[in-house]
Amino acid sequence: MFKKRLADNQYRSIILARGGNFWVYEFLFAKQDRANIDDDELKAFRLIAKQYGAMSPALADAQVCDGHWIEICIDEMEQRR
Repeated sequence: MFKKRLADNQYRSIILARGGNFWVYEFLFAKQDRANIDDDELKAFRLIAKQYGAMSPALADAQVCDGHWIEICIDEMEQRR
């Protein structure tokens, strides 16, 4: 799980990652609206990250195909398929 700064440090995103297979932008917020996430949110995001970590690549692909997730970037390897 990572916190990433966006747009010249005006926004934050919580990113849940799975070792090289996919990255999920789970939560976006403006820095002006809140300084950080609270401890309960952090625990919940860690639980979600663990669940995503157990997800197979086929299930992640199905999330995109079914419209539950939106793919925002495809790496060069994927574009060659």
